[in-house]
Amino acid sequence: MRSGSFEIEVRAEARHGFVDVTDALRRAVARVEITAGCAVAFCAHTTCSLIINELEDGVLEDLTGRFDLLVPPDAYYAHDDPERRAPAPEGVHERKNGQAHVLQGLIGGSSHAIPILRGTPALGRWQRLLLHEFDEPKYRKVIFHVFGA
Repeated sequence: MRSGSFEIEVRAEARHGFVDVTDALRRAVARVEITAGCAVAFCAHTTCSLIINELEDGVLEDLTGRFDLLVPPDAYYAHDDPERRAPAPEGVHERKNGQAHVLQGLIGGSSHAIPILRGTPALGRWQRLLLHEFDEPKYRKVIFHVFGA
């Protein structure tokens, strides 16, 4: 069995932006040189998610619109209430991102296990691995762990 772990850093252009990390996943699989196995994609953050979906403007717009209906940006979030929130460590600026935390918790998507068949991720015809940013844009870490034979 062979394995390898790889880390990339990506940044969405805007809140509710998407970053396609499918090609980075494919490169990680190619570097391990396996024909059958599994790739785990993990996002090490609490205000964005990895999703597998179609990279098409209408789909992305629909997702963003429905997420805002489900978890309205102007609702009250205890996380954003300075009267209730624990103080941040000195020098750390805390923004209002309660909605982003709730979305990530509901959507999930901290990680995905993707089968590797014939040396390539076994994604469907239209499927792409996307990072969906729920907070203000910042650099995000995505880790790939690939293993197999």
